[in-house]
Amino acid sequence: MILTRLKHHVAAGLAERVALCGDAGEMTYAQLVQQVEHLATWLQAHNVRSLALHWENSPAWVVVDLACQAAAVIFTPIPTFFTQSQIDHLLAELQPDMVLGNTVPPLGKSVGDALPNINAYQLAVTAEVLLPPKTSKVTFTSGSTGAPKGVCLSVDNQLAVVHSLIDVIALPAPRHLCLLPLATLLENIAGIYCPLMLGGCIHLVSDQGRGFSGSRLTDPMALLGAITKAEPETLILVPELLQLLVIASGMGWQAPASLRFIAVGGSKVAPALLARARALGLPVHQGYGISECASVVSLATADNSHADSVGRILPHLTVTIIDSELVVSGNTFLGYINQPESWAAPCVYTGDIAEMRGDELFINGRLKNVLINSFGRNLSPEWVEAELMATGLFQQAVVVGDSRPYCIGLLAPFAADTTAEQIMQALGAANANLPDYAQVHHYIKLAEPLSFDAGLMTANGRPQREPILTHFQQDIDQVYASNADHPQEQIR
Repeated sequence: MILTRLKHHVAAGLAERVALCGDAGEMTYAQLVQQVEHLATWLQAHNVRSLALHWENSPAWVVVDLACQAAAVIFTPIPTFFTQSQIDHLLAELQPDMVLGNTVPPLGKSVGDALPNINAYQLAVTAEVLLPPKTSKVTFTSGSTGAPKGVCLSVDNQLAVVHSLIDVIALPAPRHLCLLPLATLLENIAGIYCPLMLGGCIHLVSDQGRGFSGSRLTDPMALLGAITKAEPETLILVPELLQLLVIASGMGWQAPASLRFIAVGGSKVAPALLARARALGLPVHQGYGISECASVVSLATADNSHADSVGRILPHLTVTIIDSELVVSGNTFLGYINQPESWAAPCVYTGDIAEMRGDELFINGRLKNVLINSFGRNLSPEWVEAELMATGLFQQAVVVGDSRPYCIGLLAPFAADTTAEQIMQALGAANANLPDYAQVHHYIKLAEPLSFDAGLMTANGRPQREPILTHFQQDIDQVYASNADHPQEQIR
């Protein structure tokens, strides 16, 4: 476990080296070990079996994670961008006996502060929970249909990725700035565990300090300022954040000279964006991963032959391509919570269309209608479209937004004279039932309904998504381009 390695660092003379930097100050390796052990003892004294944490990026978040691992407590991060309904679903599925966090409504008996300013609530377990043996962490996906799935991982699952990443990236004691939420498995494993295993330093900045509100970036200058101030050696980005760095660099912002490795993933990265980033001197490397493989599956490095590949398969994994679909084995998850039929699967069918060129992996699309926005959030367009149709204003609604920062609706109202105000009101009503990453921020009003004759609908009335995207590509591009300076504008 990670705590064992931290103790090794202390014994090896790194006791006073800074491990974590946060808004409230620094924490040395000796202090980190002390706090982790103290909390682990506290959890054992309270007979905690399963704990959920709702908290933003901070040293305390890391302490809770490591203490749960040390005390053999099942740890589940609750993303701060989840809606209350998603949180309720997570808690109902997990049935934790303790919840930490001031932003979670009191759900049970308060037992004081587990850590300074972090309330602890003991909950009564009201239903049986089925968990695979050796479950250490449950990470809930963003939920393509609004109901997140709990992916169960062991300590070994997580450490296998850590050791491979350490070997592949080959940076001693890196200084890392966490830009993604720690509830994101990629940042949790690659951004926390890897630097700590190497005796590095991790900078942790609050949502506001990083310019985030929920899952969205609302203050780009704050994020750029955080990068400038921290002078990190490593970063993990989603495409939307990489685009920001590229645009800012073109407008005079200077990326820190300290940067040595920037990993970008979460959704498809446009080759042109990668090329622009590298032309600016940003050491950007694309990767690919899924929660069911404990995050990272492949990662590009400086010696990759193809600039647009997602790199080589990590050494602890093997992959095959079956009917164009990427299938991964070697470090598969334990299974989904409360779904015993998913347990102990020998491989993971990813749902991604892929090919191998030599020893490099290329991802060419999705088998199912799942959009992955440029912040790395998964969503089903049918989910969002159902909310739009429920308003009663539209006879057709098609949602687009793959690899984009937000969704656009292609909308055909029942009445030709439907006003912009009426459409905005309907969008506001639909968005009220959706998390921020699934909300429709702009729309295109269709001059006429989509038709089978035009090749845009199936005979039974389902949208032909690829032809629709091709047909309206110019209009869609224009909407995104015209709102590029205000990507966070929301319809409410």
